[in-house]
Amino acid sequence: MSTVGLLVPFVAKDSQTKAVVDFLHTGYSLVPSEPLTREWFAVSYEDSQPPTFAIFDTFEAEKGRQAHLTGQIAQALMDNAPNLLAIGPEIGQLNVLVSVVRPISGGRGNTAGVTKGLRVLFEAKPEKVDAVRDFLKGAVPLVEAEPDTMYWYAVEFPGTNKFGIVDFFPDESGRGAHVAGKVAEALFGSAEELLTGAPDLIKLEVLAAKV
Repeated sequence: MSTVGLLVPFVAKDSQTKAVVDFLHTGYSLVPSEPLTREWFAVSYEDSQPPTFAIFDTFEAEKGRQAHLTGQIAQALMDNAPNLLAIGPEIGQLNVLVSVVRPISGGRGNTAGVTKGLRVLFEAKPEKVDAVRDFLKGAVPLVEAEPDTMYWYAVEFPGTNKFGIVDFFPDESGRGAHVAGKVAEALFGSAEELLTGAPDLIKLEVLAAKV
């Protein structure tokens, strides 16, 4: 089970969007050289201007995360940032509170069978931090009842009251079913009670994934 992870968003220069996509595909080819990286997803934010991308990856323990941060992919990203990026990369270290991981049998191509995703960030009211943690941990059975939610991660950004959900689906139908499902309904329905504001939801296009 993964216990820690990274969410690293960055904004491409308008003239370098294709080069950033190519870079992410190169990163995908390097993931096998990092045996402690459990799951790795490279994504673009749909309909975002300026063009925004991110890497989301998970690790069994801190040792794996540190190996990744000092590894080839991270070094290449930092080396190429001045030429390719307008903003970032912003390295967000996170704890994985709970996850549902269901690899697609025979998932082909360089996206492991998933093409769509969601990144949902939200902040708990100070007195509701424990309640938000409990809510996320208690959502696992609801996620498991969604056959097309293949990867679902509930995360917490340590030292803050901020939480998030990152999840991935085979196609738009699976994502739509999740957005209309019980987990999303419960989260948005509890926002006024538990959160400082409405959750920030971004739709993702999966560019590459290693699981």
